[in-house]
Amino acid sequence: MDINEFQRALIYVDAPGMYTTIQDVGRIGFQQYGMPVAGPMDSESYLLGQALVGNTTPLGALECTVLPPTLIVQGTCIVAFTGADMHPTINNVVVPRYIPFICHEGDIISGVFSQCGVRMYIAFSGGIDVPAINGSVSTHTKANIGGFEGRPLQAGDQFGIKAFTRGDVNVCDFYGSHNLFNTALYNRGGRECHEPLRVVLGDQAKYFTEKGIKTFGSKIYTLTVQCDRMGFRLDGPVIEHIESADIISDGAVFGSIQVPSDGNPIVLMADRQTTGGYTKIGTVITADLPRLSQLPVGDGIHFDIISVEEAQEIYRTYIRRLHKRIQLAHEQSLYVFKLR
Repeated sequence: MDINEFQRALIYVDAPGMYTTIQDVGRIGFQQYGMPVAGPMDSESYLLGQALVGNTTPLGALECTVLPPTLIVQGTCIVAFTGADMHPTINNVVVPRYIPFICHEGDIISGVFSQCGVRMYIAFSGGIDVPAINGSVSTHTKANIGGFEGRPLQAGDQFGIKAFTRGDVNVCDFYGSHNLFNTALYNRGGRECHEPLRVVLGDQAKYFTEKGIKTFGSKIYTLTVQCDRMGFRLDGPVIEHIESADIISDGAVFGSIQVPSDGNPIVLMADRQTTGGYTKIGTVITADLPRLSQLPVGDGIHFDIISVEEAQEIYRTYIRRLHKRIQLAHEQSLYVFKLR
């Protein structure tokens, strides 16, 4: 069966999951006004999901944390699941991640507590239909903007999926085989979850003692319960300052590692503030941010200090590989599966 036109569908939230928000790539170009970027914690999984459902530009999707929502489809839509393994289900049938599925009126999308990773993404062809603020539908809960009323989803919410037209979609029967899709889409490239997070030291490293920098690059830190989309607070050996931890506030980026006066690092994440007044010892490289975003509370983290030149070469390799995977996902998007 080939189809290419889809009317606007509605999604009813029967149960919200643990912490589910609407995200796209975020608010780009507004940090000078104090507007945080937001966007997906795991941009890699988010982008692959967009490609899998045939969206040629990044659109609104669901970011699910630890436990996904239970959704009831009203209409017809195409979905794909990426990121953490929450054993996603359609009508109580467990379906694999990284291939697109078609859902019809009354179908129920759900899942269970994550088996691996923390954040799963649910992408929809056409994207989620909510008002854009500063060019983005990303939810930033601390500012109470974006997404669905600026907050995580709640039971009883209902949101739309935009109508869309695309090239013919080949709808195929799904027989439960996990060999129907290319595992290269979800392979993270050999860097396992517990390998070190690679970090480039910044100019503010000069505010730390030699002992403090050595501690930072050689000891294990634990991800505490004080972690959210704004920042991950870590616990471990104290990183020693030369004098004070306070500086004149300056810019902060995704992956910046602040070290306040208690000597325990805080890694700034997607919902980070635009500026910060604590010394920043370094920044987690872009290629390792998706892996960092999927670490659960209690995990141990080891930082590996590398040079700017090493980070640039890693970035070039990472982006080339990611573009290849996104292209593969776009090719997969032409073949959509349905439950028998």
